Amino acid sequence: MSRLVRVALISASAAALSSTSAQTPTTPAPPPTPPTPATYVRPAAPGQLVDIGGRRLHLECKGSAAGPTVIVEAGLSQFTAHSTYGKAQDLIAGFARVCTYDRAGLGWSDVAPGARTHDDMVADLHRLVKAARLKRGRKDRLVLVGHSIGGLLVRRYAQQHPGDVAALVLVDATPEATLFGPGAAEARQGIVAQINKGLAIAKPGVPVVAMPAGTSAEVMLAFTPEVIASVKQEYDAIDLIPVARRGPTGYGTLGALPLTVIRRGRTATPPTAEDVEWRTMQEGLATLSTRGVLLVAEKAGHVIPYDQPDVVADVVRRVIAELPKR
Repeated sequence: MSRLVRVALISASAAALSSTSAQTPTTPAPPPTPPTPATYVRPAAPGQLVDIGGRRLHLECKGSAAGPTVIVEAGLSQFTAHSTYGKAQDLIAGFARVCTYDRAGLGWSDVAPGARTHDDMVADLHRLVKAARLKRGRKDRLVLVGHSIGGLLVRRYAQQHPGDVAALVLVDATPEATLFGPGAAEARQGIVAQINKGLAIAKPGVPVVAMPAGTSAEVMLAFTPEVIASVKQEYDAIDLIPVARRGPTGYGTLGALPLTVIRRGRTATPPTAEDVEWRTMQEGLATLSTRGVLLVAEKAGHVIPYDQPDVVADVVRRVIAELPKR
């Protein structure tokens, strides 16, 4: 099974598990209660719903400092209230305007029917940038921060809209090769099959699994059929990546665009062959730009924005400081 798939599974299940973490070993947890339309109420969106042309995307911005807007592109299945970026966003908001958003069907964003590709996701972000006026002026540009598979999306955005982008930060980002290595497609198919089983018995708007008592409505939202079906879309989108974009630089190089790659530092002891391969691929990402820099979050695993949010914030601060003043 590919590393990306394992991480995505961990991310998707972490919220449900975290709600039981406060239970002590000597206190039996109460049995999960199956949600019903009467017991589950969808929580209010913490941000704003922005119309991008017949559909709305949920956007949450913090901070008001002058300078480029920072936009976060989260990993597979992640959304604003279920994101690993909360701590980092709060730190960045102290010196910049920083926005997280929910891709189609995730969190509070409207569902997009039919199959979805990475280009569709990039087009949605571009529409959001325009509709929400995230570029404050005609000459203003953005700092894009992409974690995990979000790294591929911000790279694609920079390729398609180079005039919008001042710099990229890739946070333990997914290289193309990891998506199509041995067993990766089979692992995705297994996950999609599990999702299909849940969707077959789901009720609209109601979480598909029983939740422990006290689980927050925001966590339960991650397990509603609308969100889970959209997670399935994101898995399916991987297999829709054109063959020409599946190689090491399939999503393009970045010329002289300022680029910072942050890789995880925490590994097995001693590092496994997979750890060494991941490190090598992260080093390769830093060569996508002639101005690429590689940093290591020494105490973090894959979920760097959660494990060491200060590292992400410090990198963003430095990137903004080094941009030419306009």
